[in-house]
Amino acid sequence: MAPAFCFQKPQRKLSVQMRAVLMVLEADPYLKDMLSPHIDVELETIRWDRIFPIRFGSGHSTVVSWLYGLWTDEPRPRANVFNGSLNLTPRLQAAILQALALRWGLAA
Repeated sequence: MAPAFCFQKPQRKLSVQMRAVLMVLEADPYLKDMLSPHIDVELETIRWDRIFPIRFGSGHSTVVSWLYGLWTDEPRPRANVFNGSLNLTPRLQAAILQALALRWGLAA
């Protein structure tokens, strides 16, 4: 089944925040499919009010918390991303590290 929304290259350059979020989502097709209906790349908006009620497993919940932090520069309340990250796949762990480096200006 095709996702409801496909991340397509917008007409202009994306913000660092959006690029970091998309970088992580590219590492997990399931999560990308779940969240893409709530992400508008053209308008650079994320509808967190629609994402937070979704019931995720602990791993995906941790990734959503990382995404929120990448987007807002603030921790998600009551989320311990470091403890939860120990159980993520190496691919997701690497994507989060790469996204942090991009967000903090350490990578292009």
